[in-house]
Amino acid sequence: MKIQVRTLALAWGSALAWQMPALADTSTFDAALKTHLQAIEKRDWTGFESTLTESDTLTFVLANGKLFKTRPDFKKATQDWLADSDWSWSYQVVSASSNANTGVAVLDVQYTDKNAAGIEYKLHYLLSLVFSKERGGWRLVHDQNTLVAK
Repeated sequence: MKIQVRTLALAWGSALAWQMPALADTSTFDAALKTHLQAIEKRDWTGFESTLTESDTLTFVLANGKLFKTRPDFKKATQDWLADSDWSWSYQVVSASSNANTGVAVLDVQYTDKNAAGIEYKLHYLLSLVFSKERGGWRLVHDQNTLVAK
């Protein structure tokens, strides 16, 4: 009977595991960047949020120049976007480097979305992501989107 109960428990645990987001790995800058980008790809809010700073300050600059300065504002601005299913992107990491406490990545992004009227638009921009070492992990502290001149 013990074997059957253990087998049932393992099967139940495995069935639930595929529904749960993966635990975020923020142990290194490279791992945090990978986790952050994978969370965006999967539209995984829990994974995405786990890569954000715990500080109240998180700067976010949109491609149109709009500036957000706080973690709550960043979360409010990105949560609905991440849940939206009509956008897509592709990117190439242009550069990524870190020192003991700070990591910076610049991505060349091709982005497609639909506006409120359902009309598709495309953007080409550079995405700068800055992570800082925080409580044993690396967390996003700055996200800036800069349009590429045509």
